[in-house]
Amino acid sequence: MACPNGERQRECRASPRAARACGNGKRERSSDRDHRRDVISPRVRAALAYAAMYAAIGSMLPYMPLYYRSLGFSLAEVGTILALGALVGLLASPAWGSLSDRMRGSPRVLVAAAATALVGELVLAFVTEPLAVYLGAAVLGAGIAGVSPIVDARALETAGANRKGFGPLRAWGSASYIVAVLGTGVAVERNGLHTAFAILTVMLILTAIAGLALKPAARERPFQTASRPLRDAGRLFGPRGLGVFLMGAFLTWLGMSAVLTYTPIRFFEMGAGASIVGLGGAIAAGIEVPLMLRFPVLADRFGADRLLIAGSVLTAARGVVAALATDPAVLLAASIFGGLGFALFFIGGVTYVSQHVPPELAATAQGIFQGVGNSLAQVTAQALGGAVATLTSVAGLFAIAAGIGIVGAAIIGLAVRRTIAQPVPADSGKPDGGNADRRLDIA
Repeated sequence: MACPNGERQRECRASPRAARACGNGKRERSSDRDHRRDVISPRVRAALAYAAMYAAIGSMLPYMPLYYRSLGFSLAEVGTILALGALVGLLASPAWGSLSDRMRGSPRVLVAAAATALVGELVLAFVTEPLAVYLGAAVLGAGIAGVSPIVDARALETAGANRKGFGPLRAWGSASYIVAVLGTGVAVERNGLHTAFAILTVMLILTAIAGLALKPAARERPFQTASRPLRDAGRLFGPRGLGVFLMGAFLTWLGMSAVLTYTPIRFFEMGAGASIVGLGGAIAAGIEVPLMLRFPVLADRFGADRLLIAGSVLTAARGVVAALATDPAVLLAASIFGGLGFALFFIGGVTYVSQHVPPELAATAQGIFQGVGNSLAQVTAQALGGAVATLTSVAGLFAIAAGIGIVGAAIIGLAVRRTIAQPVPADSGKPDGGNADRRLDIA
């Protein structure tokens, strides 16, 4: 029985039994709201968010360098603009994650990040003065950097105790990326580069709409809220915690970023056209999808930590193949190693981090992993890669990137060796599959 307004509310206050009924009514209404929201399952909501987010990235990532070049910027200036966006993302990603954790996973944080990216994108689309371009790139980088770790954190909450269900969710992002990168390419060829901004605008709005549904249910939220998430997560990534793993991840990302950033230039050196550049990205993403879908099965058979190490090795292998390539076909073949490596390394890395941090630091930890690992690697690759390529050639840069990736794989192997030696069974009988034993103490 629920109390209506007015006279019945006074009866509720006067009678303890009626008051309990009123409380039950409130719980029933809250339950009804949760039920209505569960009409679309949490996993479907996370998959839709990934699809929208990576469609935005696919409509932007391959075409922004071309847009900057069309404005008259030199290659060095294009590298500086890209590095600026990545640098801002490096700082913004952990901050967005920390804010999300402080607000207990409120979807308003993700919406604010998407809105920030939208502002930066609109500045780039409509203002072409050099200072405005730099400002727009920085704001766009800040916004995009905040979306990914929050979506990852919410998706991991639906991925099962051992996080093995995360790969199939993330596969929706890669599938969406393929469609977006190819579709945007066709639209750009027909209607010009500004078409990419129109597609990006729509996808960012859809990402914000999908993000509104990603607020965790009350039963899924952590009971504790970290008062200082960045400080606490920083301790987790210290030398005695995940610091060694983060160093290996940074080196892996660095080798990967150097190859990805300068592969289009290498294609042009070989006489290949823009369509071949897009095809290389589509090949890599196309390989990622089935691997991500099958990641739970592969993890059960080989172990998620071993897949993480294998992914790091395969990204280094891409650098080796790219360095040896003398024609576009071989360079396209390198994309196969890139797709294999990225799928295993990214899903394995996100899973590894989530298993070693408490739930109240989930988004902050993912922000540090992706911000320090990925964004810092992009800044370094874009800032130094041009100078290295000038001294040694692009192929020489790829060889150096392969060596860096090999070192990164070795460090990651050292970081996770103890975990592999003492695996935690999925059916250990503990509420979280035993992962609590693997989490690090922030005290």
